[in-house]
Amino acid sequence: MDWRAKVDQPLLEALQTLTQTEFMVQLDARADLTPAATIDDKAAKGRYVVTALQQVAAESQGPLRALLDARGVSYRAFWISNSIAVTGSITDIEAIARLESVTQIHWLQPIPAPAPVTVEPRSATAAKAVSHKAAEAGVSLVRAPEVWAAGFNGQGIVVGDHDIGVEWTHPALQDKYRGWDAQSRTASHDYNWRNAFGATDLFCSDPGVPCDSNGHGTHTTGTMVGDDGNGMQIGMAPGAQWIGCRSLLDPVVGLGTVPTYMDCMEWMIAPYPIDDPDGADPAMAPHVVNNSWGCLEGCAPPVLDDVNQATKAAGIVQVVSAGNDGSECSTIAFPLAVYEESFTVGASDVDDNMASFSSRGPVLTDLSMRTKPNVTAPGVSTVSAYLDGEYASLSGTSMSGPHVAGLVALLLSSETKLIGRVDDVRAIIENTAVPLAHGETCGGTSDADIPNNTSGFGRIDAYEAVTRRPILDIATAGNTSGDALEFTATITLPDDAAIAATGLVLSLDLPDGATVSQAESAATQPATKAAEQYTLDSLQPGGTWVVKLTITGAGSSPVLSTVEADQVSAKAGDPVNGAASAGGSPPTGSGGAWGLGALLLLIGVAGLRRR
Repeated sequence: MDWRAKVDQPLLEALQTLTQTEFMVQLDARADLTPAATIDDKAAKGRYVVTALQQVAAESQGPLRALLDARGVSYRAFWISNSIAVTGSITDIEAIARLESVTQIHWLQPIPAPAPVTVEPRSATAAKAVSHKAAEAGVSLVRAPEVWAAGFNGQGIVVGDHDIGVEWTHPALQDKYRGWDAQSRTASHDYNWRNAFGATDLFCSDPGVPCDSNGHGTHTTGTMVGDDGNGMQIGMAPGAQWIGCRSLLDPVVGLGTVPTYMDCMEWMIAPYPIDDPDGADPAMAPHVVNNSWGCLEGCAPPVLDDVNQATKAAGIVQVVSAGNDGSECSTIAFPLAVYEESFTVGASDVDDNMASFSSRGPVLTDLSMRTKPNVTAPGVSTVSAYLDGEYASLSGTSMSGPHVAGLVALLLSSETKLIGRVDDVRAIIENTAVPLAHGETCGGTSDADIPNNTSGFGRIDAYEAVTRRPILDIATAGNTSGDALEFTATITLPDDAAIAATGLVLSLDLPDGATVSQAESAATQPATKAAEQYTLDSLQPGGTWVVKLTITGAGSSPVLSTVEADQVSAKAGDPVNGAASAGGSPPTGSGGAWGLGALLLLIGVAGLRRR
């Protein structure tokens, strides 16, 4: 194979006039991240992903690093995608490309991020005078205040802002910063802040302290969590905490590179103390990351796709702005917005009209014809935090993405068992979105098609997403005959649930000496034990699962039961008393005496398992 076939053509052309330049070397070895999907705990999931990626990088990068060391060129190795950023010459590239383990060499250039369409700075006083004083207009439109009233404001959830930085002392943000201790009035930036430019950052006097040279990252963070406690309710999830990573630094529109993007994305999966990557801890990773930037050129798409897949495998929801290149079709053209693993967000206004600037699908750049965006959110004249403690009204898909990231925080705070379950979170938000009538056709889809290439599934609705998450109900009942208790548990899922419940487990705590002597299950009857569990693979919205058991030896003691699922925390059924005496007296239970419910056939017997 001609070594030139492994090198991006623009890179070869550039090196005809350049002595050296920066490029990314991608190696062929890949970690198998699929087992992470079976891990329920998000921190454990993250540890598995990080360990697998680091192990593959350590095992496969040795020959390349030895070559680079021998040639005396500077480089930076990454594990999140098995690749190394190198600054070298054409002769270096030839030597690297001749290694069998190298699959591709990509040209890297400074990458301008999409700027907001409009910027209208305003003082805090002026912002408070507008009609949405109680809650920003977009936040109100998607019904976040109704979710707060139901008791969920993002508590216990951490959002990550991958952007140009954050003015962490802004009055709407400081108390939300994970590194801030309000009681002692002190801050620790370890695990909470990363500046990918380090000492080379011209605009941050101390790269170890959060900063924002533009206002863009402060604005996006404000839309996720901002609230100054005095009427400026600009954030979707004011009870959540934020952490941030700076991968763009130009004070005008933001300028990043693939290595700085990868630096931040590695840090988001496994944050570490300031300048101490050996202290990386996936348990400190955020639950959702907002990415209001795009990679317009020189962005090594295969490498960024690897990074995106790793982020999802680690159980982190990756929210990405669609871009501001509309209103033509197939203008969602750049990473990260094009990828399947990205939750891509278009922009609409507070009257539910599509923003003309919002990029549309389908995705053509990778020939996938993938339908994008996934959803839309308010992104026109959005008021949020800005530099110097002030506020500004900005427009762009950069403003719509944080609304969705904030909704993820609300949803996870309403049900912690959804944490790490990226596909379930995305499906709930998509299936509860409000379809938009926009009259456009792109890629063969119109507003009659859900999803479509203009607005995706529609504009997000926070209240619908939270209230229509899977919520199981359990009703218990029973009857006695001699010393036997005929027990039934009826589990239901509301017909308006946004997604099915999977991995259902019915657990029974039996009195000492009690035995399940008969069950409507093909499982072999187990020996007497204190607990019984039955499982069902899935329960569709509107479905019912009835489990009937004959229990002997319970005496007058109660039988306790709980039901839970992959997406649903355990819920207890009412206790059912055991047999009190021969002749049979109806035991207590939420379903009353044994009646019609006991006659129901077991639904999905083939899927019922005892364990």
